[in-house]
Amino acid sequence: MALMTVSQFATELKMPAPALLEQLAKAGVSKEATNDSLSEQDKTRLLDYLRKAHGDAVPKAKITLTRKQTSEIRASDSTGKARTIQVEVRKKRVFVKRDTSELAAEAAAEVPAEVHRLLRLPQLNLSLPLLWPPLLFPK
Repeated sequence: MALMTVSQFATELKMPAPALLEQLAKAGVSKEATNDSLSEQDKTRLLDYLRKAHGDAVPKAKITLTRKQTSEIRASDSTGKARTIQVEVRKKRVFVKRDTSELAAEAAAEVPAEVHRLLRLPQLNLSLPLLWPPLLFPK
């Protein structure tokens, strides 16, 4: 853990040192001058304060991924003139983080269904002869 001063940390964050001192004071870290040293614990305390202030204390349960793909298609019209058409395909996927209790309940419900499916044997119709005569003597 390298100790650094408030001014060094401010230049690393690309912000003015007085603004960083103000944020540190709001976070409960007592630093008065720009040449005071900052520990990792002070930085963690500042980060926790900023997360709470901006509302990101709870991790997000939903992630949205968007993808855009562009391509060109050469097509000819009724007169035979070739044209290039720009095609843009947009895809959007949303991933939702589910609770572990919900996953466990769902897995418990799937197991009996799978067992019932595997144990269900086809019922044989014994009224028909087992070997059909044309199968015994092919032409």
